Amino acid sequence: MNNSVELPSGKILNIVRFVALIPNTNTSNQGYDLILEGYSSPIYLEASDASALKQILQLYLDRKKPATYSAWNQDQQLQKNKKAIALLAKRIERHQNMSDEESKEREELFEEFKLRIDASRLPGQKLYSQS
Repeated sequence: MNNSVELPSGKILNIVRFVALIPNTNTSNQGYDLILEGYSSPIYLEASDASALKQILQLYLDRKKPATYSAWNQDQQLQKNKKAIALLAKRIERHQNMSDEESKEREELFEEFKLRIDASRLPGQKLYSQS
């Protein structure tokens, strides 16, 4: 998508870099200061350029609005999620049928994991312990 626009004065700018359009109160002119991302100083715009830019930005924002969706269909959503639901059901069943030994082994592995993670972090930035 082309995001470059030409203003009435002939200035061309990339509206993706737009940050702010501020009325210029320092001069007697009815101008504006345009702030663009990456620029160290604002760009002066005449009132006609600022007005055109406002219209262009509004059109740009209107195009970016998400499309409205029709009513949610629960049956259709369940069909889309059928594989994920089946995988989740298998995982739940596997955990319910897990032996005490395997459960204890997994718990010990997780405790070791927590110790290793916290050992590599600075004090005060631990994830699993208080120190």
